[in-house]
Amino acid sequence: MSTRVNLETFISTTLANVQKSTSNMSKLQEQISTGKKVNRASDDPAAARKILSLRSEDLRLDQYASNIQTATQSLDFNASALQNTSDILQRITELTMQGVSDSTDQNARTIIANEIDTLLENIVQSGNAKRLGRYTFAGTETTTVPFDESRNSQGRISSVAYKGNRETIEYNVGPGTNSVVNLTGQEVFMDSDLFGTIIKIRDNLLGGTPTAARDELGNLDTAAQTILNSVAKAGGISSTLQLTGNRIADTKLSLQEVLASAESADIAELVLKLTEQQSIFEASLSSGSYIFKTSILNYI
Repeated sequence: MSTRVNLETFISTTLANVQKSTSNMSKLQEQISTGKKVNRASDDPAAARKILSLRSEDLRLDQYASNIQTATQSLDFNASALQNTSDILQRITELTMQGVSDSTDQNARTIIANEIDTLLENIVQSGNAKRLGRYTFAGTETTTVPFDESRNSQGRISSVAYKGNRETIEYNVGPGTNSVVNLTGQEVFMDSDLFGTIIKIRDNLLGGTPTAARDELGNLDTAAQTILNSVAKAGGISSTLQLTGNRIADTKLSLQEVLASAESADIAELVLKLTEQQSIFEASLSSGSYIFKTSILNYI
């Protein structure tokens, strides 16, 4: 039994085929022009989900890399400031040894004490160092001047109070991994009584009691070692972060390769498909016009 196809059905089928070919060609042309397989989620929902997931992971890696860079710069700044303090303490130790020597007279001790006083001022300035407008040794109180000095009637520093806190600042540098990026003034300067020791040495040299100044040399050495340990600590964390950064960079490179594979279109293949669709489109038009010499397609 033969199936009759009326004119309306044939026209609808022809139009549907032409529209389908047009849609396919439009999609292929868009993929060729953008160089991407998927330009919107509706193109391929499964592939779109994968690409979005890869992009999200890529953004997370970028954030980790940024945090590592910021943390490393902060730690390097701290280490530089503390290395300067260490150099100053070495000079103070040398001056103290000269000052407590039996061959040094009181006039020379006064000159030495004055130089130590100047070096003390420099150490306080190092403790109040700022990076990007924030105090680096104030703990989390980064807008508060960490070290507040009191002065005697001669204008010399008589004591130093710490106004920051012991809280550390941490950055997320990897999945479930945080890194401390600061050293607090309490642990670096105050716990070893660095300022108090230097003040005692200065005052004892000024007051003509070199023996009392000599007794502080042990405390000065302890404070100096604390500074060196802090420099090493900052350097160690910075080195570890650099290794972590290298791993993240390698991971990001691999991820970008996977993303490119999932996202990038094969242009040569798409051109072949476009050619095929153009042939189908032209065939649809030709078949319709062949059957209908006066083609309804002229009115589409």
